[in-house]
Amino acid sequence: MGDEIIDLAIIFVFAPARKPPNLDIIVIQVSLKNKFHQKMKLKNSKWTAAFYADEEEYMPCGKRGYNFEIIIDLASDSSERNKTKHVLDHLLKLWNEKPLADVTFKFKSKVIKAHMMIVSSGSPVFCAMFQNDFREKLERTVEIQDIQPNVFEHLLRYIYTGDADLDNVDVGGLLAASEKYGMDSLKEECSLRLSQDLNVENAIRNLVLAHLHNSPTLHQSTLEFISKNSKTICCRADWMELIKNYPELSFVAVKKMVMG
Repeated sequence: MGDEIIDLAIIFVFAPARKPPNLDIIVIQVSLKNKFHQKMKLKNSKWTAAFYADEEEYMPCGKRGYNFEIIIDLASDSSERNKTKHVLDHLLKLWNEKPLADVTFKFKSKVIKAHMMIVSSGSPVFCAMFQNDFREKLERTVEIQDIQPNVFEHLLRYIYTGDADLDNVDVGGLLAASEKYGMDSLKEECSLRLSQDLNVENAIRNLVLAHLHNSPTLHQSTLEFISKNSKTICCRADWMELIKNYPELSFVAVKKMVMG
């Protein structure tokens, strides 16, 4: 069962008198093998997280599986959470209202304003751009020609708030953008989302995407999916295009089909 995406979900059942008025106050941190750490996301009263895992472990019961460490904070009056919320609220206000914005990202038919120090803190590429005497620093204008405005807005939103709103964006395009601007945590979120949404129509496209933008997580999960659905996928036109345009990548996929 190696090379797969592990979905973890938690649902709480509260006694009526003990249920918090707002489930958002509950913070759940989860880690796998003490190295892959995530904050679980709340949606429809369920907390979820996804991990890429390459091998199972032996559990105390003698069976094989995955060992998660879960930390649940139920303290609604946590001062630390209040401090964090205070900061995030202000950053969200900066993103939404753009007061004192000092840099403009220009697209063919749109401009997006932002704050130079904030975007520099979230991307080593932006940091280098605005620290050195490049034209972008002097003119405080950056022309963006290879990323769609909506994708770029989500990338900037992630820098400000830590939330890329993946339900309302081209996730493949956002993965490519996060690779370009050195935003590894966003890239990993995109990889996990694409891995969860694999089907026979998009598997080859996502395999190429992972190859072009150096995403081990998406690469491994896509190879696993193609191997399990090889009879259907190998009959498709995009499989033939993969053989033609990326012969080495198709060889890796065939090897996975044969060896499992």
